[in-house]
Amino acid sequence: MAKKKNAAPLPADADPRIAQALALVSALERGDQVEADQILDDIGRVREMTLFQEVGRLTRQLHDTLASFAVDDKLAHLTEREIPDAKERLNYVIAMTEQAANTTLNAVETLLPMAEALAGQAGELGGQWQRFRQREMPFEEFKQLSLDLAEHLAQSGQQLATMQTLLGEVLMAQGFQDLTGQIIRRVIQLVQELESNLVDMVRLSSRRYRAEGDAPEPAVPALGPCVPGVDANAVHSQDDVDGLLSSLGF
Repeated sequence: MAKKKNAAPLPADADPRIAQALALVSALERGDQVEADQILDDIGRVREMTLFQEVGRLTRQLHDTLASFAVDDKLAHLTEREIPDAKERLNYVIAMTEQAANTTLNAVETLLPMAEALAGQAGELGGQWQRFRQREMPFEEFKQLSLDLAEHLAQSGQQLATMQTLLGEVLMAQGFQDLTGQIIRRVIQLVQELESNLVDMVRLSSRRYRAEGDAPEPAVPALGPCVPGVDANAVHSQDDVDGLLSSLGF
């Protein structure tokens, strides 16, 4: 019987399963049942290891997902208490700002006509006073000018007192800026804390989407399942789960 030629060597990057298949066929052709069984056992172990890797990867993904919701207990506090409180604070800032704006606008609307009236009266009296100084005013007009000046001074005193009161209200209304500034700074701090917690969640979750092959996977030790109450290495907390998965290379 003619001796079969050896098959051409496989490329270095060839799938190792092809080499196993060829070795299995060769062993069967030679009638070497022991070697064939050994090759089949090796193939089975590879499949078991692949399945083990996939189960571990899915377990790590689930664990990280659950852990991402407990990255920081303060995140729950932020969402349940701080954010609603911040909304109320901002609503308060809006209300105070609106109140101050209304106070200022009302004062300005009252002051403008008063200022215009005073300016008009002062201009008219100034022209008459100039005629008096130039000796162009008859005595009867001077008597009326004296009455107009007295009335103008009395009205000016009252209007200036009103202006002073309104300007004081405007000044007091601007005091909201100090309080609202503190509130806004507190809300900004809250947003920064929330951002920090969300960044931590994203950073943790991003591990699940890391492309395969970015880093060499460590060897997986052959560990069996933990039996509660029997195996001393049984996990009892999220930290134990994380440590176990890390020890398995996930």
